[in-house]
Amino acid sequence: MYYDYYLYYLSSLYNGYPLIIRVTVVMVMLFALIAFFGICRLFFTGYKINIAARRKDSVIKEYRDKLHFIMNAETNYDVHELEELLAYNFKTNKPWKFELCTDLILEVRDALEAKKTLNLINYKNCLETLKLMTFWEKRLRTSELMVRKNALQTVGLLNNGLNTGLISKSVFHKNKHLRKAARNVHTDLDSYNPFRFMEDNFDESFTKLDKIRLHATLVKRYNEGRLPNLLRWINSSKNSNYISFIIQEVGFFGQYEASPDLLAMLDKQENKDVRIQLIHTLGTLAYGPAVEHLKQRYELESTPVREAIVISMGTMKGDDALQFLLKTYERTYDDSLKIMIARSIKKHGSMGEENLLMLQNKANESEKIIIRQVFAEQLIKA
Repeated sequence: MYYDYYLYYLSSLYNGYPLIIRVTVVMVMLFALIAFFGICRLFFTGYKINIAARRKDSVIKEYRDKLHFIMNAETNYDVHELEELLAYNFKTNKPWKFELCTDLILEVRDALEAKKTLNLINYKNCLETLKLMTFWEKRLRTSELMVRKNALQTVGLLNNGLNTGLISKSVFHKNKHLRKAARNVHTDLDSYNPFRFMEDNFDESFTKLDKIRLHATLVKRYNEGRLPNLLRWINSSKNSNYISFIIQEVGFFGQYEASPDLLAMLDKQENKDVRIQLIHTLGTLAYGPAVEHLKQRYELESTPVREAIVISMGTMKGDDALQFLLKTYERTYDDSLKIMIARSIKKHGSMGEENLLMLQNKANESEKIIIRQVFAEQLIKA
């Protein structure tokens, strides 16, 4: 009622004024309301930030030194002893305290892991004492997708085992972000069948973010000494991105026993990107028997594949690879490719550098510039 009265009053007050005046009044009132709303929101946001900072300081002051002492100690403490040491009453705690305690315990754990002084048993008992796993597993049961996804990621960070029943619905959820997060946590933490989803392209779509997540998981498994032959997961796959990723990981983890199979795949694989990755991985593994095979393929391949062969020949040490690069350099007229070949020649150590100098002595001025550039790159890196 009051709003109607003031609107009627203002419209009557300015009814006789020109249109520009009335529009100006409306705009001034609108901007005044926006400014008032902005100021209120600013104060409210500042209040929330202040409350969050005080809560964080309180948790840090109360638990950081205790957690650092417990997780750094050589003595193993059981849960009952930790309940007395931490004086933690989870029954009266609110969600924000569980979240802050999670951040704090992860911070302390990571710092001690970097120093290699973490007592893993005490860390796991601290999780039990603070009831953190119970809290986050409870959040996994909620229907809100963002809450479940955040809980999944936190459970993965805590690294305290996995209750597969809790994420059974999430690993097949229609929301791809939740589904992929759940599958990554399953691969990361499950001890019974961790690579269950690796056999099926990990997911329907395999993106760059999936590569980062899965690579981190494989690194963790590798450090634990539990990484099988990766090629087993590409035989039934038709996703070229996934196949290329697995082949790249074979080289990263140095699975040299897979080299003959990689070379055999090179003749069967039609996808250009996969062939390029196969060649790069053979070079990473420095698989000598592949040199002759790559020499024969060079003239038949497209420019991107040729470039991959040239780069790999730089890492496959040996006279055959070096002689191939020298002959290819003399037959090549593309300056960009010549630079790549010269770089690969230089990777053969002193012998490669001597041959580059010989090429420079008998080269024309433009080719001398190319070789000088390659030598200059070495000085810049040094």
